[in-house]
Amino acid sequence: MTFLNRESIEIHYENIKSEDPQAKETLVFIHGVGLDMNCWNEVIPLLKSNYHIVRYDLRGHGRTGAGKEERTIARLADDLEYLITMLDIPSCHLIAQGLGGVIAIEYAARNPEELKTLGLLAVPVHFPKELGKKVIERRKALAKGHATMAEMGQKYLKELLLFPNEEKQQLLAEAYKVVSTRVYFELFSLDHLDQAKMNLQRVTVPILVLSGSDDEIFPPQLNSAILNFNYHARCYLVPHASYLIQMDQPKITADWINGFIQKHTNEEYKTSALADSYHRELTSEMYKEIRHMLNSEVERSLPTLQVHIMRGFNVYVNDKRIIEGWGSRKAKQILMYLVIQQSSTRDELCDLFWPDVDLKNARNRLRVALHHLNTILHIASTKQLLVTEREHIYLQANMESDLLLHVKTIHLAHQSKTIAGKVDLYKRIINERVENPLPGLYETWFLNYRSWLEKEWVDISLFLADYYEQLKQYKQAIYYLEIAMEYIQDEYTIEKRLRQLKNQLYT
Repeated sequence: MTFLNRESIEIHYENIKSEDPQAKETLVFIHGVGLDMNCWNEVIPLLKSNYHIVRYDLRGHGRTGAGKEERTIARLADDLEYLITMLDIPSCHLIAQGLGGVIAIEYAARNPEELKTLGLLAVPVHFPKELGKKVIERRKALAKGHATMAEMGQKYLKELLLFPNEEKQQLLAEAYKVVSTRVYFELFSLDHLDQAKMNLQRVTVPILVLSGSDDEIFPPQLNSAILNFNYHARCYLVPHASYLIQMDQPKITADWINGFIQKHTNEEYKTSALADSYHRELTSEMYKEIRHMLNSEVERSLPTLQVHIMRGFNVYVNDKRIIEGWGSRKAKQILMYLVIQQSSTRDELCDLFWPDVDLKNARNRLRVALHHLNTILHIASTKQLLVTEREHIYLQANMESDLLLHVKTIHLAHQSKTIAGKVDLYKRIINERVENPLPGLYETWFLNYRSWLEKEWVDISLFLADYYEQLKQYKQAIYYLEIAMEYIQDEYTIEKRLRQLKNQLYT
């Protein structure tokens, strides 16, 4: 056993010299959260014939202490940097798995001159946040009441490997026994991924992404998302492998890592600026079209929810009107808020509709109100239109609303690049205005929203008045000034201008 002192810990590592006395390249292996450096046991013998090998245990894993300092990705990357420096490795290739990949990406972004290639095995730099929260909660539930991750590890052993045997399972079980629940959940967090995505965009070395074809934890579509963040990345699917690719398919893993390194350390192999530009444009356009196609498919499968308010409150689901139930349990108010805001948290709704009630009581009222709203919507559709998650509430439908369309037109008009286009849209907006665009909604938030909308009408009316005055079309200018006066409390300036325009009109 070899250790290196740093801060309050001893880093456990192994420095393996290549069987080739002429070898110049060094591979540094970084394991994932919950594991230890033994997860590389099967792949190292296949690579040490050509490379020097360094592997080590992360803080709080294997034989490396957890330390007194806060365990962050930045600090773990500091540990890696310290290890490489102390072992006097001028440049290397990083091979990392799972969370180890997030550490490797942090190091790569910091040290572009000291890294030759980056290998990422089952490293999802992007994971859907709501689903991620559920995954973490499930793992916390399994680990609850336990000092280490041994119990949870036993549950996940068969998912980590496609071809588990007693020896491999025992090796993994021993690794999980050592890791405390505190260390594990400090590191197993979605918070690290946002920074990883930013760091990944700064990495300039070639990146090899390997994904197991049968990985049910981080399936291939998650790993290939890396291609969206770095055009130097190439993604390969390892057949008949789960999450621990190097344990399921050690020979393929070793061969592909070796081939990738040989290709990118060959002086004759250089990608041209034209090729880089082409790959960048190809990736961007491809994913844009795929996202559009997927969104179109989703939209076609969802029910249509029409909610009109500006000229009277009406709700339709797939053209079937829902008449009853809107006058109780704040059904109308909650629906309109979700229509305008698209989604909300439970606490946000509680603060808005029950501001004078303690949070526990407000949450109970919200639960009853959401059940009532869900029942109303369910009358016209068997599909779930109102989605109520642990914290977030939103509508799952193709939304149509006169208010949303009106607001969208305002934004489009502001962005119009031609005066003629702006004027046409502004005139349509003023013609659509009503005395009260949010009838029956008296909560402070809706009153503020109405005030914002009326201010937009004022600004638009004044713009049109200026436009027609410059054209000496005084009658039109007067018309739009009078509209502005309907919403301005201090009318003196407008009245003065109106008198001047009327004088111009009649002289």
